[in-house]
Amino acid sequence: MAKVLSNKAQPSKGDGDAMKVLEDALTLCKFGKFHLLLLAATLCSIFAAMLVTTTSSYILPVAECDLKMTIMFKGLLNAIPFLGQIGASLFTGFLVDTFGRKIFLIGGNVGIFIGTLIEGSSQTYWMMLFIKLIEGISLSLSFSAISSMLSEFTPFHVRDRVLLAYSGFASTSLIIAALLAWVSLPLPIHVVVWEGYFELHAWNIYLYICSIWSLLAFILYYYLPESPKFLLSHGQEKEALEVLKTIYSMNTGNDRDSFPILSFNTSGTIKPTDVISLKKQLVNALIEVKELFRRPLIYKLLLFSFITFAGLIVFTSLRLWYPQISTIIENYSKSNGESAPFCVMITDYMEGLKEVQSRAMRNMTEPGICIPKLSGSETYMNGIILGCISLVFVVISACLVNSVGQKTLMFIILILCSICSGSLYWTKQSIVIAVLMSATCGLLQTALSLQQNLFVRVFPTTLRLGGACLLSAECKRGEQSDW
Repeated sequence: MAKVLSNKAQPSKGDGDAMKVLEDALTLCKFGKFHLLLLAATLCSIFAAMLVTTTSSYILPVAECDLKMTIMFKGLLNAIPFLGQIGASLFTGFLVDTFGRKIFLIGGNVGIFIGTLIEGSSQTYWMMLFIKLIEGISLSLSFSAISSMLSEFTPFHVRDRVLLAYSGFASTSLIIAALLAWVSLPLPIHVVVWEGYFELHAWNIYLYICSIWSLLAFILYYYLPESPKFLLSHGQEKEALEVLKTIYSMNTGNDRDSFPILSFNTSGTIKPTDVISLKKQLVNALIEVKELFRRPLIYKLLLFSFITFAGLIVFTSLRLWYPQISTIIENYSKSNGESAPFCVMITDYMEGLKEVQSRAMRNMTEPGICIPKLSGSETYMNGIILGCISLVFVVISACLVNSVGQKTLMFIILILCSICSGSLYWTKQSIVIAVLMSATCGLLQTALSLQQNLFVRVFPTTLRLGGACLLSAECKRGEQSDW
């Protein structure tokens, strides 16, 4: 436990002691109402971030005629948010490490909210594609800071469990996305506001509903303080102490002035950032980022990048195409009255598209009526199964991580992923396909969550977001290969 310090306490030898006192101070603050509010903000922000990339996959079958989408256009729409993330993540990492978590969490969620509203009003494919790109940039601003904001407020003794709960939020968002799609997309909605220019369908309403999460995240983060660890690492000792007093008062019900720690006993060698010029802060941030490319951090960064790239290229490909694949399987069974091997059903769908395009080219003067192959209840149920299985795996890993170890557990999970994904080639039954794809996605999401916990431990506070966003830029290149 931290030693209670007086106002006359002498400076210590460095910031390492200050960070230790900060950890002790967080323990004194306990886990309570403040952290529940922080978890609520994290939940809403994760939902908003995941829905930016998930909503496209559910509207692909429904909106293919309204937006005149080919299979290539569908893939591009799935991939474009990640292009925005790549462009932004190269900069947001060190900017978040320099200017704080809160401002980017607020700004990112506001950007997602406005973008989703405009996306829901889209009348053309290209308008939606451009807005998805903007949403990807906004997503990069907020998503890069969520886990650090959460971990830096949480006492050490519950940090692992809280970060695993954070991982469970991503799985829960898949369930919520499927439920919202199931409720809204099958509705026969066609509202003509301005004929030929502004018309609303069920998928427009679905996107409007999904914008609520980013609005809630913005409101909650607006009333939350900046991370005390960030403030202390940038020499703002008084501000960090005020934040801790607020947490202490909310969680324990005691008066702010009764907080037992009165100083972090820092050396005083770091200038507060409010007296450093913007140019100097940017230069300092770039100098800090250079440390990522020196030994031994460069080797660790490369290893994390490879594992994340390999995991996300599979996870994102299956997750984003899952509703479309499920719709293909569902319609194949209805048309043919029987099932077929997984690859045969996909090939049959692609051949059908080529035939339709060929017929359209032969009859340019008399274009046919576009009839979309709508998703049935089975598709939405499969989406819920995916989220539930992912959530179950996160809970199981939370129970096993301490006894088995994070590295060993990750190795076992990745082997199981290979078995599940490889088995898809020989699968015929739709329910088995759903279970195998859900298991692959759930296992990979759990492995990536475990890696996130390792990442937080390996990289120091001032380099954590820079490393995470460089890692994000690398892995998003893999995600774009989905299409």
